[in-house]
Amino acid sequence: MAPPGTTERLDLVFGHLETPNEAEKLLEQVRGVGYVDAEMAPDGCARWKVLYDGIESYVQGLESRAEARSAGLEAELEIEPPGA
Repeated sequence: MAPPGTTERLDLVFGHLETPNEAEKLLEQVRGVGYVDAEMAPDGCARWKVLYDGIESYVQGLESRAEARSAGLEAELEIEPPGA
């Protein structure tokens, strides 16, 4: 989870999953509630993550996280990995 008030680039991450198939299912659900630009990517730990990278500030990230959670999605703000 990103530290409060960080100015680093942020992603809204909906989950870390074991297989691409699991990630695809979650991605479909995430897009279905309105995050149409969400994507899936390797998370660097031999797993897959589903994320939305359109976060421009910590405050916007908190608002997006609250919206996602109100739609029944688990979501956390994470610092975007270098080179992403």
